[in-house]
Parts: sequence; C-alpha cells; structure tokens
Amino acid sequence: MTSGRRRARRALGSLLLTGLLALTSACGDSEADSAGKTVLTWWDYFGYSPSADNAVKSLITRYEKSHPNVTISRTVIRFGEFRAKLQEAAKNGTFPDLAAIDNADVPVFAKQGVLTDLTSRMQMWDALKEYLDPVVQSVQLDKQFYGVPFRSNTTALWYNKDHFTAAGIPEPPKTWDDLVADARKLTTGDHSGLCFSAAANEEGTFTFLPLLWQAGGDLRGLGDKASVTALSLVDKLINQDKSVPKSMLQSGQSEIGREFGAGRCSMMINGPWVLSSVEQVKFRWDVALWPTGSGGNSASPLGGEVLAVGKGSAHVEEAWDVARWIADPGNSRTELGKGLSGIPNRKDTVTDQAWAWSPIIPVFAHQMLSARARGIYGDKYPQVSQVVWTMEQQVLAHARPPEEAAAAAGAQVKGLLG
Repeated sequence: MTSGRRRARRALGSLLLTGLLALTSACGDSEADSAGKTVLTWWDYFGYSPSADNAVKSLITRYEKSHPNVTISRTVIRFGEFRAKLQEAAKNGTFPDLAAIDNADVPVFAKQGVLTDLTSRMQMWDALKEYLDPVVQSVQLDKQFYGVPFRSNTTALWYNKDHFTAAGIPEPPKTWDDLVADARKLTTGDHSGLCFSAAANEEGTFTFLPLLWQAGGDLRGLGDKASVTALSLVDKLINQDKSVPKSMLQSGQSEIGREFGAGRCSMMINGPWVLSSVEQVKFRWDVALWPTGSGGNSASPLGGEVLAVGKGSAHVEEAWDVARWIADPGNSRTELGKGLSGIPNRKDTVTDQAWAWSPIIPVFAHQMLSARARGIYGDKYPQVSQVVWTMEQQVLAHARPPEEAAAAAGAQVKGLLG
C-alpha cells in the first residue's frame, strides 16, 4: 500500500512538472508569434489625426518589412490619458518594450526605474554627435541616457500678413516692444492682436517658459527680476492692453490654431502641428522667429517625443534597433517631417532642404537652434510646471500682482528643485 502511494505521488509530481513546463513555455511564446518572430509592444498617442496615425503606421510597416523576424504590436492611447496609462503600466509590470513619451517625461520615468539605461549604446552610436544639444539633453537624466530622439518641434510667431498690411505694419515684430505695439495696433472689434495659450496646464507653461528665458531668467531662479519682467509682459498684453483675449486662459494650442485660421487672431504663438488649420485659408500669412527680450535673448521650448525602452523588456536589443533605425533620417524623414509635423533636430539636417516639407520649416529649423529642453529640470518638472501655470493664472485673474506671484512660485520651485 505504501509502495502504491509512492508510485501515485511520483506520477502526480510528473504530471505537475509537465504542466509547469508547458505553462512556462506558453509564457515565453507570448513574446513571439506563431511564426517565431520577436513581438515588440509599442505605445504612443499619435492617433489624434489621420496624418500622424498613418505616419507611425508607415514607420512600423517599413521596419517590419526590412526586418522580417520582428513584429511590432502597436497600442494607441489618447494623449490626455497617456502619462497615467504609463504610470499604471510601470506599477503593474506591463510597461511596453517601446514607448513614444513626451521628452519632458523622460526624467520622471527614468527616476522611477522603468526605463532601460541606454548610455553604453548611445555613447557608441556615431549619430549621437549630430543631434542638437537640447535634443541630447531631452533623453537624459543625470548624464545617463534613457531614450532615443524621435519627433522634435518648437514654437514660433505666426502672423496674418493681410492684417499687418491693413494696420500699416511692414514686418513682424523683432522685440518685445515691437510685439506689444503691434498687438495693440492690430486689435480691432473683429480680431485680437495676439493669441497664445495661458491655460492651466503644460501648454500654458510651454508659452511662458520662453518668455522667462528671453528675459534672462530660469526656473531655478523663479521669483527674480526676470520672472517679474516675463509675468508683467503677459499681464500687460492680456489685462492692460487687452490685445490678447481673456479666453486664452482656457485655450489650448489646437483651438488657437483654429482661431488664427478663422482670422480672429492677427498673430499667434504656436507650433507646426497646427498647420492644417491654416493651409486652406484665403488670407496671406507667414511665420517669424520669436521676438526677443530686452537683452536680445532668443529662446523657445523644445517639444516632441523620445522613444524609450521599458526596463522590463525581454527584447532590449531589438527595441534599441527599432529606435535607432527610425532615428536615421533616411528611414524616417517623411514620417517624422510632414506626417508628424516634426522639425529637423540634427546639425546635419537642420538646413537640409529635404526636410522642408512646408515653406514654414526653415523658420522653425532656425528657431530650433535656440530651443531649450524642459527635461533639464529633472523628474520634478511636472510639479514645477504646475507651479508656473498657477502663478501665471493668478496674475491674469488679478488674484496677485506679478511680484507677489513670482515670489510665492519661486519659493515653491526652490522646494522642489533645491
């Protein structure tokens, strides 16, 4: 009887072991399809327009065609939900192999330990030296690399040439003084002189940052004279001169693009991503560099995304190869350019006519030379950004004067950045 029990136990153990091996094999197969291909998971938020969506589809399809042993499984998430979804994935261990994340979020996820450190690979990558300095900074935290540059963009000044002619203004403003005077002169009962986002979100900060930099300031010194100067400019344009409408406190960049396209704004601060709102208009328009501050400083914010590799990926080398392949301008110029409204971000492409997918691109490419990365402020940048847009909203709502709002915000930022 004892011998029978032992045989039964051995048989049961054998069955359990066989089942466990089968289960383990099944988990491994989840990273490869039935044809034995490596399957990479990819997340992005480029489903917001057919052009952007098709551009990413094209990149993936062409990579798969030239790399038949790799399949890329793409998931598209709404922009407003993207960061939260990534945070959730980071917590439950389902972070994708590749994620196209806002460059300002690189330090956030790197600090959480969910991105693969690509430093050794990036340092041996010959193409790295071609990227503009702020683009390189945008994929780093503490000098370590956590992503590969993907799409880059920035903002500049768009202007309605018909409105300028009617107002007797011969050229776009080159300085803040010009901007204030022109905006005031262009404001009529039918249209505002200038529009830009002053919303209570990152878009508001994205507009304010270049003003702070142009005034000679920096977020680490928020509360100083430069901060007050930048805040006072916004206060004058909106509250005093009323050449910028109050609705800008709730308006995003896309809405502002439509307002400009409808002729209700004579000038706007915006990026190339709103071109579709302007291409078919009947009036003459153009794009110019940001007007400079009193010290002649030129500055603009670096926008765009980075391709990051999840730290838990079982296919780091394959994911790295995808990111590097896409970074080659010869493979991606069309998609990262016209498809995703991107701007050349390398020294060897910034003046390349092959990137001039629109007449506005040379201006934006020039503006990129003075762009600055938001990621230089580290993993606390999202909280710092909230302090900045709150400060701006307080001034524009007459809740605090510029000096008081800047001082209070400066104390908060110092607590965050040290």
